[in-house]
Amino acid sequence: MPRSEAANLHAMHRFPLLLVACSLSLAGTAQDPGSGTAAITYARSIAIPLNGVMLFDKATEAWTWTFGKEPGAKLLRSERAEGIIEATARLNFRSEMLTGREESMGIVQYRVLVNVRAGECRIAISELTHTGNRTTARGGMHMGLLAKGEDPLRKVPGMGGSNARRLYAEIKAVSQARITGLLQAFESRLKASVEP
Repeated sequence: MPRSEAANLHAMHRFPLLLVACSLSLAGTAQDPGSGTAAITYARSIAIPLNGVMLFDKATEAWTWTFGKEPGAKLLRSERAEGIIEATARLNFRSEMLTGREESMGIVQYRVLVNVRAGECRIAISELTHTGNRTTARGGMHMGLLAKGEDPLRKVPGMGGSNARRLYAEIKAVSQARITGLLQAFESRLKASVEP
């Protein structure tokens, strides 16, 4: 076999390995939890001196009086034996910005997961997703999944970069204020229910 053909054959065998290495490198970057593309989550662990079943009942009551009163609150799963409560709810959003106010007016939907075991209740809020007002003449401006970075995860049609960043920051600030307030109320309600 001539030398040039052998060199080409050798290069062809190395090319798939190079593709695999590149794709592994890109996959590692995209899933980096510290990056700006990581979804926003809120979590809290509450220590309560009760057995698992009693604490589950108290957590269910705390859910009912906090997140359960939010718009569209829906209990998806409640398993006392396993100590799991899964639910969804939403918060209403209306921007203070003039640009895209009506189109972005809408909701931020989120998921609530409560895990209970003897002496501890963990609650996590995740999958915060903004959906704009679809009934406007230009259609809704949807920011989608809220992530840690300054820029929305996808381009917002009809809105420049700086306005999109400002709107995105406003949605995240409103969501954070509401969610942290509900988490504090949940914890207070849970602790108050076991005080003598």
